Amino acid sequence: MKKTDALIIISALIFAAAAFFISKNQPADTAYIYKDGELYISCPLSENRIIDVDGSNTVTIEDGYVYMSYADCPDKLCIKQGKISDRSASIVCLPNKVTVTTTRNDGIDAVSG
Repeated sequence: MKKTDALIIISALIFAAAAFFISKNQPADTAYIYKDGELYISCPLSENRIIDVDGSNTVTIEDGYVYMSYADCPDKLCIKQGKISDRSASIVCLPNKVTVTTTRNDGIDAVSG
């Protein structure tokens, strides 16, 4: 491998890592709640509210963050995941098949914008 080949590969890896961290740290504006793999509800993070998901989980949106405030699962790992507000973050409750994801609906992805 030539010196320029190694430099190109290293530059590409640095660019990919930077794009990942830029997209990861951008604030989200919408929470999507899924139950059994189906979209249950989507809500803006700017609107404080409490969402009951079939009596098994409670998702709370408060001050731009979303978190699982109640779960009837035995391990409560979804509650321990805490509050999220970053783009592409998620909370998963495996026993109850509930997933909460966050994203930004601006039409721009990390690579192009």
